[in-house]
Amino acid sequence: MQLAAIIVSLVFTLAGVALVVRTAVLIVSVVRAGQPAVGRTDDPGRRVVTMLRETLGHTRMLRWGLVGAAHWLVFVGFGFLFFTLVTAYGQLFDADFALPVIGHWVPYEIVTEAVAWATLVGIGILIGV
Repeated sequence: MQLAAIIVSLVFTLAGVALVVRTAVLIVSVVRAGQPAVGRTDDPGRRVVTMLRETLGHTRMLRWGLVGAAHWLVFVGFGFLFFTLVTAYGQLFDADFALPVIGHWVPYEIVTEAVAWATLVGIGILIGV
């Protein structure tokens, strides 16, 4: 049964990676089709800080009130819970696998549970709206 789980997981992973690569190539080709934006390469430090603030803070989405806040919860959840996916892949091959250093650290496990519940609440809100 473990071998079947490994094979199914790897097949789905391969399909997912292929779709991500195909989409990334498409996006890059669309972006390259445009003309360069004059003046958009000045002050890269400020631009990086602004990009991080806009992305991590979800400043534009939060203008939408409850929907924006729910979207932020899902955004954070998908990013943070990536580590649970890494753990799950490790456990396909070794049932006792845990992330090195933090895998069995109680504060990490509590935060993971809290983020998972917050993500579920965010998804529920977005479905209900």
